[in-house]
Amino acid sequence: MPTPESLKAHFYPEAFYHIVCKSIDALFLFHDNKDYQVFTERFKKFTGDFIDIWSFCLIPNHTHYIVKVKSIEAIIQFIESTATENLTAAMNSFYTDSKNELLFNKMIERQMNSFLVSYANYINNKYNRNGGTFQKPFKRIQIKEEGHLQQAIIYTNANAQKHRLADDFKNYPFTSYLAVLENDHYYVDAQSVLNFFHGAEKFKLIHKEQVAYYYQKDWPDSKLE
Repeated sequence: MPTPESLKAHFYPEAFYHIVCKSIDALFLFHDNKDYQVFTERFKKFTGDFIDIWSFCLIPNHTHYIVKVKSIEAIIQFIESTATENLTAAMNSFYTDSKNELLFNKMIERQMNSFLVSYANYINNKYNRNGGTFQKPFKRIQIKEEGHLQQAIIYTNANAQKHRLADDFKNYPFTSYLAVLENDHYYVDAQSVLNFFHGAEKFKLIHKEQVAYYYQKDWPDSKLE
């Protein structure tokens, strides 16, 4: 079944998105802690100069990210500071026509797809397998309202509890919840998230309230799993 257009959102500068990377046939993407580490490091390597992470959760057969695309100015600055031989064709095309929305979208898609190929090659080489790893295309929806953004962040942080991988999402190690509370900026834009929730205490309280409420019904983003 083709992926609905609503789950293939166009990428725009400074816009928010819920991105889901799901494996083919429920294939496990992670078998040990090293796999989780490689996934996060490669995600950062390929996308870190183009998007900021606000929330994430790594589930054995899929992953969730809430991200904010960087500004055109920030991406141009990155391109200008990068050696020519390290620029992709998509980056060069965007740089020559930085107001072209199609070229901007193509560049962000290119970075995401390069990341997915990189991690798929890692999995295939490590576990001596062949074939595809991720469903194509990766799913993404644009988040346009603050209420949706808040729900999406909480949904992502609590996704392990939704899938019964943890009795309490706060104890699941492969999520952004604790990184935000510790104001750890290595992987997550923690300060921006804390500012959005108006501080750590409200961040914790709203998570607690909404997780308790939404487990009585379908989550708003449940179509993304």
